[in-house]
Amino acid sequence: MKNSNLYKIVEHTVTVVTSGYTAVVFLVSGAFFAGLLAFFYGLFTIPFFGGALGFYRMEPPTTFEYSYLVFSAVVSALIVTLTIHTTKLKVEGTVKGKSASALGLTTGIFGAVCPACLGINFLAFGNVFTTQLAFLIPYIVWIQIGGIILLSLGLYLVAKSAYTKNCVACSVADITDTQSVPSSPKAISLTRFFPAIMVFGLALLAYQITAVLGGVGLSPGTVSDNILITQDGEKIDIDQVIEEVTPQAGFSTNVRWGDVVPKMIESGALDPVALENILVKRYGQTMKPEWQAVLAGEDLTLSIDNENAVFMMYMLWALAKHNENQILADSPLAKYFTNYDIGVGRAGYNDTPLLALNPEQQALAKRVSENAYRPCCGNSTAAPDCSHGYSALGLIQLMAAQDFSEQEIFETFVQFNSFWFPETYIKTALYFQITEGKTWSEVDKELIAGAEYSTLRGSYKAKNFLKNNFNI
Repeated sequence: MKNSNLYKIVEHTVTVVTSGYTAVVFLVSGAFFAGLLAFFYGLFTIPFFGGALGFYRMEPPTTFEYSYLVFSAVVSALIVTLTIHTTKLKVEGTVKGKSASALGLTTGIFGAVCPACLGINFLAFGNVFTTQLAFLIPYIVWIQIGGIILLSLGLYLVAKSAYTKNCVACSVADITDTQSVPSSPKAISLTRFFPAIMVFGLALLAYQITAVLGGVGLSPGTVSDNILITQDGEKIDIDQVIEEVTPQAGFSTNVRWGDVVPKMIESGALDPVALENILVKRYGQTMKPEWQAVLAGEDLTLSIDNENAVFMMYMLWALAKHNENQILADSPLAKYFTNYDIGVGRAGYNDTPLLALNPEQQALAKRVSENAYRPCCGNSTAAPDCSHGYSALGLIQLMAAQDFSEQEIFETFVQFNSFWFPETYIKTALYFQITEGKTWSEVDKELIAGAEYSTLRGSYKAKNFLKNNFNI
């Protein structure tokens, strides 16, 4: 074992990184990569003017993610240290390990960024920005495994180059210091192997895409003229399901605005002119008479449809953003919302008593919001970090204040979410009708509102099922 080339390479690597200036390089670069990856994983944020800079995640990293972080930091530091060492010794030409290690470093860091972007939010200037890379959800583990492989390959090539002082990527050996290292009969070129490695990688990726997302001609069910036909011959009218989940007439509720809107306007939390400008310029919508009536303070009932979905989002968003409530005060995101401004009123956060809830109502709102999610991220409504999170919280608080039951709030929550995220809930309805034979009205809406189906990750349960089995 001690006479094997691999043992000698490892022994030489240990010697390099534990002696002289290279030991300092290893420690410094190790600390740098550990800090960089920990930053991407949301383990800490950097104090910044007006708030913080960094990532925030609701759930802590898994054991695998911690292991990946440590492995990537150590191997990345070894690659940098050995690359600097071989550069100082003036190794001949371009060392293959350099390109492989660069790719490994990039993939290793990307493997950390992916779960960060998918599961957490970016904090900057006192606001939270949700970055979505939803299409990468099925590939996170494979990206991380790819990072491990590339980092390991890059380390091996750099370590071998540092030990032999030969260019492992070419056929010409470095003769500047041939007496100090074991002679090699012939330097082996690895270039010829990389096309095969690339083909293997592409084949593996194609296999994963096929396995996770399904492929044309592999679906056990079929879809024709918007009629879904299962293996058992059951026919499901997709248009009918769409109408049930997001009816053209929308959903009407018994929830009332009360005196909330006049309070919002009086306190500056809502500016009707600013709201109208955003609707016109950003969404191409003109103010409708029923919307003007709401802004005029009429105590109307709430409704949701394709036309007013944006209007309702902004109204409820402004309500939840400014309403002084312990749910927001206790939110782990609260400290990051300094001077939070959405453009339809004044800047501010949790600063105006717009809606008073008694202890029972507050407990109900807290319980529902902690178990109600939205498919743009993985956070509950109790930790709102985007427009729909705040809008949902405003709806929940308004209903709790009017003594609606928990079941009624979950039902209405899903109705509003269905118009904000129609694809998710239409496909979820199809999933339940196929797998359990339940129509959308029969499905438990508390279950649908929860993490299993209404988070970004959870929403892929139904989407992947339909893709795998019906190629839709």
